[in-house]
Amino acid sequence: MSVLLHEIIARLDAHWPFSWAVAGDRVGLMVGHPQSPVATMLVALEASAPVVAEAQARGAQLLLTHHPLLYQPVATVQEDRPQGALLAALIRGGIAVAACHTNLDIAPEGVNDYLARLLELADLEVLEETGRDAWHKLTVFVPVGYEDRLRRALADERVGVIGRYSHCTFTARGQGTYLPLEGARPFAGQVAVLSRAPESRLEVLVPASRVGAAVSRMLAVHPYEEPAYDVYPVQNPGAPLGLGRVGRWASPLPFEEVVSRVKEVFGVPYVKIWGHPPQEVGCLALCSGSGGDLIALARQRGAQVYLTGEVRHHQATPGFTDGFAVLEVGHFNSEVLFMPEWARQLRRHFEAGGLQVRVEVAREEAPCRYR
Repeated sequence: MSVLLHEIIARLDAHWPFSWAVAGDRVGLMVGHPQSPVATMLVALEASAPVVAEAQARGAQLLLTHHPLLYQPVATVQEDRPQGALLAALIRGGIAVAACHTNLDIAPEGVNDYLARLLELADLEVLEETGRDAWHKLTVFVPVGYEDRLRRALADERVGVIGRYSHCTFTARGQGTYLPLEGARPFAGQVAVLSRAPESRLEVLVPASRVGAAVSRMLAVHPYEEPAYDVYPVQNPGAPLGLGRVGRWASPLPFEEVVSRVKEVFGVPYVKIWGHPPQEVGCLALCSGSGGDLIALARQRGAQVYLTGEVRHHQATPGFTDGFAVLEVGHFNSEVLFMPEWARQLRRHFEAGGLQVRVEVAREEAPCRYR
């Protein structure tokens, strides 16, 4: 069984909106025809030559990556050059390529949230805010006795969540009226006869990025042929979106223990240390990938250690004082460990959306090594 590529792209946009990506980033469909069928997709950090070869070997029709394949404009597609050969192999093999880049870094439960959880950080906050996921309110009218059925269908990790509380809804009782017209199949009542039914007005807060998914889940379980519902924006400030995270441990950890934990989590034998480390670390900020530009902000937010994948020399050296350090684990290492988790999320989201697509994870190796 396969689905059309544009359906997968729409599902990606629903869960990791492309509009969340920072200005100038390249996300979405990059290679392929939107109407082409997809039965198998391969998830990878980047579309390297070994990954493309693996996609061919596994019979994948879609290669979904974190790093965009076409990040810089392409002047030529010459097959005697690495990028040209890669693009030609993809097109000849009928393999589409799509990317979720900074939108995946920014997204709740995305790359940075995942890294923070692996490090067992608590009280997480966005390091650099880039926007807000505005609140909407979904109001639906449902026959009495079906309220819990809709609550269960609507609730997820962000719908109906207020602070530390999930499954937040409000219900009020009332009476609904309707007159089924010719051809209708009413849940209760008769065609051409005015019906009055005891109903509940069920309200739930939904982030703007989840409105479509929430409405689809509601319609799938609602007993009425034509459910009555409203979606409208509210003035409550939405959840912050942004790059990086700031978190804390319940008790400060010795700096050497922090370094050991970072090595274990990221699977690296060493980390590069910039600055003058504190003896103990209670607050750590992190940003996957190239996060050198956020060093100063991490210090302003109270972090004693800032963890990222890649730092340029001039980003790290100016103005360091005692009690603050930057840990660099390598760009590739800071992101590749999220790929299996992303594949797990994709399987769950696709299954919930009725898309039968096999999702596999590429076997990737770091592009550079130190001896």
